[in-house]
Amino acid sequence: MSILLLIFAPTLFALYWLIRLQMRLSKVRYLVDAYGLDPKKLQRLKYNDIKELRHSIDALRRANDAYGLEDLVKPYQR
Repeated sequence: MSILLLIFAPTLFALYWLIRLQMRLSKVRYLVDAYGLDPKKLQRLKYNDIKELRHSIDALRRANDAYGLEDLVKPYQR
């Protein structure tokens, strides 16, 4: 039983990180397509920063705050 765990543990760990990487790339792709942000500037951000940026953008869109949205997005645009 422990041998099977030793065999499958690295596989599960790699699968977890691949899924997390795909989620991060999906969020970056959405921000690039929807708001014209620069992907190279977004690459420097960590996963949690990208997640927070997207939540902030969605909150400003729901509040119809165009000026706040522009101020938030401007540093990441091309």
